[in-house]
Amino acid sequence: MMSIRATEIRAVVATIAITALLAAPGARAESKAPEASAQASPAPPSQSGAVAQPSASPAAAAAKKTIGQKVKAIVAKYTPDRIKRDLEFKKAAALFPGFCRHWEQDLREREMNNLAKLRFILKDGFQTATYTAYGKVAACESHQSRDGYSIGKISYEEFVYYLTGKSEDEAKHAPPRAISDTHTTEIFRWDNGKWFY
Repeated sequence: MMSIRATEIRAVVATIAITALLAAPGARAESKAPEASAQASPAPPSQSGAVAQPSASPAAAAAKKTIGQKVKAIVAKYTPDRIKRDLEFKKAAALFPGFCRHWEQDLREREMNNLAKLRFILKDGFQTATYTAYGKVAACESHQSRDGYSIGKISYEEFVYYLTGKSEDEAKHAPPRAISDTHTTEIFRWDNGKWFY
């Protein structure tokens, strides 16, 4: 059953590729070009009586290569694996905004955990500590790689804050001062029906 289905898919892909090849404007121009050049200037016979063959122009060779590349791209686009990845991407792209919201909630929880586990040290007579905090998700994008795999990107700012006071309690209630700001981009992959990080 699977081999019959695979044969049907290959036949469809081959039909699309051949149709694309025949429909390409470069193919028609290339096939007419030798006729026109042959009629315009017939080649002089050589001494042995054989007729010299006209050489292909570089433009015609480039057009032929481009058509070949187009056919290859069409065939690659409609292979069973690529069709499967395109379907996966539709599902993955629809679920990625929810994944981004969950990721942002995880960042809030991580920040609260960082604040709960502050480690103070005595520095110049003051209790000091640093912790990491996170900005809102600034970008939440999903796209396909060249091979059709689903990729997700989330961007946000990551801040390191400094707290200081005469006591730990005073430092905890003091306004934090930012000492660094890092733009962070996380990359995720879609696998087995869900986003991984």
